[in-house]
This record gives sequence, C-alpha cells and structure tokens, in this order.
Amino acid sequence: MRNETTSHPFFKITIYLFGFLLLWEWLKPLKVVTDTGSLTYFVVFIALALVLSYFRIHFVITSSVKILFILYSLHGLYYAGSFFSPGWFREFSHDLWMNLGLTLGREWPSLSFVYRSLLFFVLLWLMTYLIHYWLSVRKTILLFYVMTVTYVCLIDTFTAYEGDKSIIRVVIFGFLLMGLLALERLTQRENLLGSKMSRYRWIVPLTVMLGVSSIVAFAAPKADPIWPDPVPYLQSFSEGAGGSGVSKIGYDTDDTKLGGPFIGDPTVVFNAEVTREHYWKIESKDLYTGKGWEQSIPDDQQAALPFDPGKKVPIPSPESDEERDLESEKVTVQRKYSHVVYPYGVETIKGNENGYFSFNPINEKVTSYKELDEAVKLEAYELSYRSPSFSQKKMKAANESQEIMQVTEFVDRYTQLPVTTPQRVKDLAVEITSEEDNWYDKVRAIEKYFSKEAYVYDQFDVPVPEEGQDYVDQFLFETQRGYCDNFSTSMVVLVRALGIPARWAKGYTEGEYSRQVDSTYKLYEVSNNNAHSWVEVFFPEVGWVPFEPTVGFSNNVSYQYDLDVPDPENNEVPIPEKKDTPKQPLQPEEDAASSGDGFSLSKLWDDMKLFVVDNWGKIVMGSLLLIITMIALYLVRRRWMPYVLILYYRRKSSDDVFSQAYLSLMKQLGRYGLRMEDGQTLRGYSRYIDSFFGTREMTSLTNNYERILYGQSPTSEDWVKMRELWENLIKRTTG
Repeated sequence: MRNETTSHPFFKITIYLFGFLLLWEWLKPLKVVTDTGSLTYFVVFIALALVLSYFRIHFVITSSVKILFILYSLHGLYYAGSFFSPGWFREFSHDLWMNLGLTLGREWPSLSFVYRSLLFFVLLWLMTYLIHYWLSVRKTILLFYVMTVTYVCLIDTFTAYEGDKSIIRVVIFGFLLMGLLALERLTQRENLLGSKMSRYRWIVPLTVMLGVSSIVAFAAPKADPIWPDPVPYLQSFSEGAGGSGVSKIGYDTDDTKLGGPFIGDPTVVFNAEVTREHYWKIESKDLYTGKGWEQSIPDDQQAALPFDPGKKVPIPSPESDEERDLESEKVTVQRKYSHVVYPYGVETIKGNENGYFSFNPINEKVTSYKELDEAVKLEAYELSYRSPSFSQKKMKAANESQEIMQVTEFVDRYTQLPVTTPQRVKDLAVEITSEEDNWYDKVRAIEKYFSKEAYVYDQFDVPVPEEGQDYVDQFLFETQRGYCDNFSTSMVVLVRALGIPARWAKGYTEGEYSRQVDSTYKLYEVSNNNAHSWVEVFFPEVGWVPFEPTVGFSNNVSYQYDLDVPDPENNEVPIPEKKDTPKQPLQPEEDAASSGDGFSLSKLWDDMKLFVVDNWGKIVMGSLLLIITMIALYLVRRRWMPYVLILYYRRKSSDDVFSQAYLSLMKQLGRYGLRMEDGQTLRGYSRYIDSFFGTREMTSLTNNYERILYGQSPTSEDWVKMRELWENLIKRTTG
C-alpha cells in the first residue's frame, strides 16, 4: 500500500464530503424499494466512520466507537428501555446466536430484522473503509462513481424510485470529486506542493464548467429515445415463472394470476374536477379460475355497442334515477389510456368529437376510437351522471324466482365457480349467512365478515398461491392478510357460493384531494396508488350494486332507506308493574372516633408521627427517587406510552373508541417529533406520516376518521377493523 500524502485540509475535507454524498445516494432508494422506516442511524454511521478515517485515529479506538454506535442504533431501532440495562443485550445476544445458526443453514428468509440491520452496518463499515482507501491512498474514485451511476439507473428503471434528481446529483458530485482527486495525483506525481500552482486555479474553472454544462444539459430539449424500452423485453422472460416477485401497483388488464406483494407508485394517472367523492370504474370480470380473473367471452367475440360523444351511454340500469340531479365532471388525463374511467350512473361522455366511443356490454368497459376503428388516447373528457341510489326494500325482496333469474346463461355466468373450489369455502359462506333470510342481508353479512374477523390489509407480506392451491381459500383460511384483490375476490366467491350473481369490478378510488376549484368543484389527483378492485352484486329490479369488503375502504354508495318501519304509536309497550320493596331499618351510626376493637384516630396519628421520626431519611430519599423516576418516565414517555395506550384501547368497546384512539395517535406522533403543522390538512399530514415510515397505515386511519367527522356514525366495528393498523403505527413511534 502506498503512503498517504498530505494535502491542504480544506480540499481534503471537501474530498471526503463528496465521498460521503456519493455513498449517501446508495441509501436514499431504500425508503422507496424496501420497508425501511428511517435511514438516520445509517447515514450518521457513514459520516462517523469517514470522520474517524479523516483524523486517522487508531483502529482500536475507531472500531470500539463504531461497535458502540452500532449497538446503540440497534437498541434505538428495535428495543425498548434504557441502553444501559442488561436485559436488551441478553435478548440481542440470543437473537445473534440464533441467526448465526440460520445463516450457516442458509435459511435466509428466517433471519430477523435485527440481524439484517447488523449485517447492513457491517456492509457500510466495509464501504466506508473502501471509500477512505480510494480517496486517501489511491486518489481515484472512477470505479465507485461508475458503480453508483449504474446502481441509481437500475433502481430507477426497475422500481418505483424516481432517480432523475439523484442522477444529476451523482454526476455533479462525481465529476467534482474526480477533478479534485486528479489535482491531488498531479501534485503528488509532479512534486508541485511547494510551487506557486494554486488549487483555486484548478477548482474554480472545473466548478464553473461543470455547473454551466449541467444547467445547459438539463434545460436543453431532449430527443426521443432511439432504442426501445428494454424493461418490457426483460420482464417478458419472467412471465409464467410463478409471479413471486414484487409488482408495482396500478391498473393492468391481466388479472389471471393474483397474489404476491406490491410496491406503491405515486404516478398521477388523471386529475378530476368533481362535485363529490366516488369510485371510478373501468371494467368488470366474470370468470374466476382459482388463481385470478378472466373474461368468459373473449373480446373478439363480444358485440360492442358504439355511441357518439354526448349521446347516452348504453349501460342498462333497471333502477330509474330521473329524479336525481344531473351532475357533470371533467377528467384531465396525465397517463393516457384508450379506456375511459367513469362514475356509477354515467349518462354521457364528451371529448372524442372526431371519433366515437364503444361500450362493451359484458365487462362494461368504455373505449375511445377514431373513425377507422383505431383506439385513441384522449387528453381530457367530460362526464355527466346521476348518482345512483339503491333501494334497500327492493334488494331485500330480491330472490331467485324473479323473471331475470330464470335466464340460465346469465345465472350460470355470474354464479360460476371452479370445480376445484374447496368445500370449506362454500361452507363458510353458509355459516356467515345462516341467520339471514334475504339476499341483501346475506351480502351485507359477508361484506362485514372481514372486518369482524380482523382480517388485515397488507401490501407486502402477501404470498402467491402454490400450485394447486385456490387463491381465495389461501386468503380465507391461511394468511388472512392481503389487499383489495384478496378481499374483493373472496367476497365474490362467497356470494356466488350462495347462488347470488356477483362479479369483480376494478378501477380507481376517489383519489387524493388537491384543492377547491370553485364553490362547486373540487380537484382530486388519482394516481396508480389509487388503483382498486371491489364487488358488484346483482339484484333484480335494482341492477348491479357495488360493495366494499376491503378493510379501510368505503365506496360512498347511496342507499334509499325505504324499509317499512313499525309505527311506535300503534305498538303498545307493556309497562312492568311496580313492586313494593320493603324499607330496610336504619342502622345506628357507629362512633366515628372509635370502634369496639379499641381503634382510635388519636392512636393512629401518634403511630404515624413516630414512623416519620424514625424513617425520615428513607422517606426523603424514597421521595427523591420517586420524583426522579417520574421525571425520567415523563421524559421518555414517547417510548412507553404507546404500550399503555394499546392496553387501554384494547379493553374499550364503545362506538367512539376509534375517534379517541386516532386523537391519541396524533398526540403520540407529536411526541415523536412529527407534529401537524398549522394549516396542514389531515390528508396532507397522513401522507407525510406514511412517507416518513414507508407505509399506508396513516392514510387508511385518516380516511376512516374523516368519514366519522363528516357525519358517519362511529361504531365499535370501525375500531375492530382498524385496530391492528393503529397498533402497528403507534408502535413505530417507540424507536
């Protein structure tokens, strides 16, 4: 190894600073592509390691400091209590020993998060040593720079991480660092340390040239890519391999194989100026295969119904809504598709004046075409609709004897189940609805079943069904955790098992509120994160009615509460007869000063004074210790308060328990340092919390809380549905 040469302290610090910034770029994608909650400890460790390397402190001291910091970081990330208590270290040692055995046995999926974080710290330790070696000894960083650019490009291409700004930062930091190191090599090789050569004459032109070229390159118009996108070609090799990888959320036409985890994608698909919140439908599917959904009639065999812009959309609707006001909305497309998103009750669509629209009566998908039957992607369109209101009275009266239910083709299509569907799935449907006597109550019982049985909404820990395993059976009886596809598909299968027509619908939720356009319209941003699936059940004389079984979601369906309610004036309620209770004789008052056993207040007072005189030192020390303990507990209440709140709210079952728990969570987040800013909306605050922790738990909780604020009466079922999300989120604040 060459001997390190001395250089000007300012330039050496600058070199190490740019090396730190380049290494930091390796950590930033982890919050997007993994479930890492915070990178603070890892970033501080990199900075600490480079500072120790800069000052050339003895390796024994630097190793001791790094090990101590790693232990402190692991304690802060995964353990409660004091760092100096031996309990957590015994637990950590046991975990380390167990994971070493798992490592030798190559059981990688079973490794604990504590052990994985320890390995990551060791990896960063090695990386910082290499950075120090490249900067101080070799004085070249080209290999690490190329690796960094390649890493960021691959992460940007194959994951949801947006690496545009990161690539710009890497280019600027990398070229400045390579320029400084080139100067250091030149001064070392040519022995120019004592000459009149000024480093500023080198660094200033380098900085100006790099800055100007970066600005020009960023602002200049970009040519279209010459080569086709290689990602679809590479991904095509994995098709049919089982689908065990992590997918990106968003609308997709292929639903033949459901299951597996997915990552979020905040890419905005369209903006909508709306008068009220509602779901946006794209299509429905009717053939369940045991693994996913297909269309029973292929597209090329379906008779599409064309209609002109501004004309009535040919969607059949047995339920008349002529009395409801006609509303209009505008959709501005950001990510163009040839299909049209629309609300329930849509009547007209405008925006394709040089072509026409086509309605598929099987999957109810609306597509825009040019004159020559070529699909066209619209930039904007307007919709008019009457928000439907479904009659509860008619839905309760629905049964299989009505006229439309005699159409064998219709019934067979929408009650279809694979012959391989396990019997226990069908038995569960009967068990859930055993106390109901009509279709509507049975469907509602199945819809509520998932929240009552504490099924968990999860995007990450979601397996893919094995060969020969039914997708719904796996969710209902094994995992009991998943996202909208799991919940909606399971409900359709359970409803069909009762002989009730149902189908699977997909599209988007209402999106995220952006701003108030005027007194009537509100602007919503709908992104890939809002892609969703739900259930539609058919009721004769009513039509297809949407239902929402997914925990944490509500599809804003309007019902007509037209059920016959008994008149309380015509129902006489018997008043129970009053029974005379014999009066108890008054007991004579006992003497307040003494009782029959010789007890007296004066004797008690004398004993207390004697005890204080004999033990005043212990009382003072005990009081001081108690005060110090209380102060310490108060200062670290952020760490233990969540567990107290969890025990407290687990025992409560009142209707307003969810609202109370949500407000307690807000206070705890404030203690953690994530306070809600003045003027910040609940939705904006929830998005900030989810981006900080890398989850969607706060958004789900906030959506449920807002529904309560805006008039929906809270029930104990809300708490059962959201409790696990609430507990998971509040536990994150103990770190």
